Amino acid sequence: MSRSIAILLLSIPLFLFPMTSGAQQFSVSTNLAGWADFGTANLEAGTAVARHVSLHAGFRYNPWSFRSVPPEAIDALIAGPVPAAIDEFEQQDQFQNRKRAAYAGLRWWPWHIYSGWWLGARGQWMEYNRGGILSRSTEEGEAVGAGLSAGYTRMIHRNWNIEFGIGVWGGTTRYTTYACPTCGTVTDNGKKVFILPDDVMVSLIYIF
Repeated sequence: MSRSIAILLLSIPLFLFPMTSGAQQFSVSTNLAGWADFGTANLEAGTAVARHVSLHAGFRYNPWSFRSVPPEAIDALIAGPVPAAIDEFEQQDQFQNRKRAAYAGLRWWPWHIYSGWWLGARGQWMEYNRGGILSRSTEEGEAVGAGLSAGYTRMIHRNWNIEFGIGVWGGTTRYTTYACPTCGTVTDNGKKVFILPDDVMVSLIYIF
């Protein structure tokens, strides 16, 4: 089911507008701010379909979990090897923002594609597991929804642009909440509606 939703989202641009190979411009980009989000890999492809309209599809992937060692654990290690105590501290301080996401949508450019201000809309699917960052609580689930974004793109070379933007998205998610990242104690589960910040974009774009 999850793979089917992701494939459908990535296929949407192929059916929204007719493609004419002679007038196409293509782009590939990565969001540097996304990589700073605990190492979230991301890639987006785009194609121009008119002077003011471009289609975009992409993915994000983050499989990482992290552990911080608090001062108590460092003191215990200095005093002498206490493996059990160190393991306990590490488990208590695990945090992550793991995700798999796929999206597809369009952008409208008032001046010209890949130049200046733009407004965007897209559909998105995401599997996620996040917790241990601001609190011990951890939530995992599967979300489907739609988002809006806006930004500005500036040319820095004939084939290179840099882009700044921000977005928000909302939809529904089936979720499970745990008391901590590793304990497995369920505190809540179900289905809910959400509206959340989505992208903070500082993207590097190659146009060809």
